[in-house]
Amino acid sequence: MTRSRLRHAVPAFALGLLCLTAAAAPPPTDSRERDPDIADRLPRPEVPALRRVCAQPFENRGTFVMGANVTGAGASSDFVPENRYLEIRQVRATLRGPGLSAGDLSASVSGESGWYDMRLSNDAIIWTAAADGPLYADRGSRIKFVAYRNSGSDRAVTGDYVIRGCLVDRVPQRITRPDIDVPRLPKKRLTPREPVEMTPLRRPAVPAGG
Repeated sequence: MTRSRLRHAVPAFALGLLCLTAAAAPPPTDSRERDPDIADRLPRPEVPALRRVCAQPFENRGTFVMGANVTGAGASSDFVPENRYLEIRQVRATLRGPGLSAGDLSASVSGESGWYDMRLSNDAIIWTAAADGPLYADRGSRIKFVAYRNSGSDRAVTGDYVIRGCLVDRVPQRITRPDIDVPRLPKKRLTPREPVEMTPLRRPAVPAGG
């Protein structure tokens, strides 16, 4: 009886060792050789320009005047240096009086000019690259804005503005692949929304009933 039990126990013991050995075996490895430098050759994600630290900031601030019987006026920035482009990041203007209703922003890049709508927010007209899209200005050019009012045009009023941006060596190339999320270019117009005399930036108010 003892020998019979021993004969049955030995195969069971050997089977148990085989199971333990199989469980302890390392997982199969990929026989293909891995290139340690492959990560360096993969395309790196593009850092949006607006999140980069600006090495050469540009800022222009000042005041402008909207005369009596005038409902549109504005100002222009200092010249962009001849050896740089301007990446426009923010334009903001306010009036020291009632009636501010809208604004237009103008810039030219690669020789093409355009006008872009500014947003009315908290008694100011604003344009920001983060919310409204990327916009650049040519080397040696200016950017300008026009503010409009819909009341209080019987008297002159002054306004304040600030233009901020970053001077860069070149205008980045646009990525047009549909699977890449990039800011959309703002909608461009050829002229401001209302006729404006550009020197100075103002237009006469339209007479009542005219």
